[in-house]
Amino acid sequence: MPVYNGERFLAEAIESILQQTFTDFEFLIVDDGSMDGSLAIIQDYAERDPRIRILELPENKGVSIARNTGITQASGKLITGMDSDDISLPQRLEKQVAYLEAHPDIGAVGVSHQVCSEDLIPVVSQHLPARHHSIVLHHTLYTRTAMKCANMMLRREYLDIEPLYDPTLAYSADVDLFMRLVWEKSIRFANLTEQLYLYRRHAHTQANRHRAIYGEAIIQARRPALRQLGERGIGVEWIVQKRPPIALTRSERRRARRDLMRLIAAMVEHNWVDANDEPLLLDEMNQLLESTMPRYWQMFLHWYRHRIARHIHR
Repeated sequence: MPVYNGERFLAEAIESILQQTFTDFEFLIVDDGSMDGSLAIIQDYAERDPRIRILELPENKGVSIARNTGITQASGKLITGMDSDDISLPQRLEKQVAYLEAHPDIGAVGVSHQVCSEDLIPVVSQHLPARHHSIVLHHTLYTRTAMKCANMMLRREYLDIEPLYDPTLAYSADVDLFMRLVWEKSIRFANLTEQLYLYRRHAHTQANRHRAIYGEAIIQARRPALRQLGERGIGVEWIVQKRPPIALTRSERRRARRDLMRLIAAMVEHNWVDANDEPLLLDEMNQLLESTMPRYWQMFLHWYRHRIARHIHR
């Protein structure tokens, strides 16, 4: 848990980890040169719970260096993060650990979350895609929230890449790490669909303070990975820039279908996804393109599938 001047919400965040139903963990809290009462709060909890280890940076280095410091000092075989203004629900760690133990092919598992106000009043639910092919497609195209790096749990062996969180990327280090894990490690992701994390949205949240810059930065972070796929990756940059499901014209949808089919073939070729997932990716593509149609067409297709097509195919 990286902390910088987080005294307002810090105690709640720490308590949410200490009250987890899974108890066999070390809790590394990195104080990133805080100038408020954060360090005193951390020290108070550390005196009461031996699982807490305090790592102090002498001056503010930024969240990426703070995260990297915690990760490199961690001794566990599974590593996960926590933001100092959020809440982990009691079974979060237990269920992530159980999932990874039951699925040795999965390298990292995230959890769906509830976006809340600063008083923890629910604002919007984020139900993340559960399976790897969908996570990678949507995260690459920036078409929906597909993975929250702050709360994903990873196997240690995937974290030997340099850098981990790139400190030169002020707004998009998590997206950059995700894409490099896909490219360099051929990792397989999953999400638990149960909402086990409360993401607190408030005035000092980075995305709120610098919304326009933040949006452009995370678009830019996808480009190196797309270009590693060659012409087929570069060909979808316009889709990333447009960020469907905004409306596309008929000609744009034809172009998008062509470019996405080429992208999917490249993702299979470069082992971003498994070959047997290609039909599932094509279904995802069709759903994505349908969401860019005028609303009346979406309503018609929904009606057709549920009232007509199912009778035809019986």
